[in-house]
Amino acid sequence: MKKDILSRLESVLKDKGLRFKEEAPGRIKGHSYVKLYMENDFLMYVGIYDGSPPYYFPWIELFGIEPYPDKEYFFGFELEEFLIKSCSETLPPGGRLFVDYSEDEETQRELNEGVPPPISRLGYLMFKHGFTWFKDWYFPEGFNEGGYKLQGEKPLDEKRREAHIETIRREVDTYLSKNENDKLLKRAEKL
Repeated sequence: MKKDILSRLESVLKDKGLRFKEEAPGRIKGHSYVKLYMENDFLMYVGIYDGSPPYYFPWIELFGIEPYPDKEYFFGFELEEFLIKSCSETLPPGGRLFVDYSEDEETQRELNEGVPPPISRLGYLMFKHGFTWFKDWYFPEGFNEGGYKLQGEKPLDEKRREAHIETIRREVDTYLSKNENDKLLKRAEKL
C-alpha cells in the first residue's frame, strides 16, 4: 500500500514540479519518510504509513514545512491546497492526514483561541477535500513529537460522514453563538 500511496502521489505531484527524494524507514513496520522537493528546494518531509486494516488505516503526515521568504509561502497558497487535495484523493476511506501547522500563524492563532478545527484556516481546507473528523494535537515525546499537527480523517462511509457533519455543525453553531468573527462566519456558511 505504501508504495502505491507514494507512486500515486508522485504521479500527481510531478506536474507541479514536486518530487520525492531520499526515502527512509520510519519507526514502525509499514512506515517511511520521504523528502519532498519543489524543483531543487526542500519543501517538507512526508511520512507515509500503509496501514494494517481493519485495525489501522493508512495515513500521510506533512511536517517540517520550510517557509521561503523569497518564494510563495506554503500556507495559504495554491500549493498547499493542491497537496492536501492530492493526499485526500490518494487516501482510502478511513485514511488520515496530519499537517504540521507550527509555521502557520493564522491556524495556530485560531486553534489556540478555541476555533473549531473545521472552520480554522487549515481545517476548512482539509474539510473541503473530504476530511470530516478532526483532532488538534501535540504530545511531548522526549523531543520526538515534532510540531503542532492538525489531524483530519476521511469517513469510512456515508453514515459516518453524516454523523461527523452533524457533530461539526453543533460545534460550529455553539462556537459562533458566543463569538463574532466575520471571516469564521463566512467559512461556516460555506461549510
